[in-house]
Amino acid sequence: MLSSITAASKLQVGIRIRPIIVFVIVATLQGLWFGLSLPSLEANGAVREYQKSLADHYEIGIGTVPYSPSPGVVHFAVYVEDRDSKLRYSNAEVLLTGVGPVTDGKSRADIEPTSMNNAVLDPTSYEVNVPLNQEGVWTITIEVTAEKGSAQSVFEIEVQETDPVVPTLTLLTLIGFLIILGMSARAWVKEYRKKRS
Repeated sequence: MLSSITAASKLQVGIRIRPIIVFVIVATLQGLWFGLSLPSLEANGAVREYQKSLADHYEIGIGTVPYSPSPGVVHFAVYVEDRDSKLRYSNAEVLLTGVGPVTDGKSRADIEPTSMNNAVLDPTSYEVNVPLNQEGVWTITIEVTAEKGSAQSVFEIEVQETDPVVPTLTLLTLIGFLIILGMSARAWVKEYRKKRS
């Protein structure tokens, strides 16, 4: 009788623990998949810092995601603010153009005039994704047309190759943490089973 109760309690503990183990494995695999697919990730307008410039009646701010862009697709976010009232426009026409860096043996890359659209979450922010495929300093021109007329401002965006060491160390630290967490959970389950029997 006692052995059947012990076997039943072990079965219940095993049934309760299995979903946790499955969840940890699935979460780890999703984390690895997400971490390894970052180069193809596009931004959503979460700009940390804007470069600002005064142009006629406007203050124009431009930011990028990632903050320090590397060669590839770069997410640009721009705002247009009235210098007097400090209100941001949600109905401005914003065009982005650009000229790439001069590099040895390569011709300068140009960014054709690209219309920027209002962001979904913040209509006073204008966004566009643009490929910047060369390292160096890009000259980006923002042309704005709003209530008080047209203006343009020029910004410099430095594109540089990122150091792969930091993301690799972050991933290894996360995997190490998950291994330690898994081993701790396993030890706890063993101790729990000993106390129950």
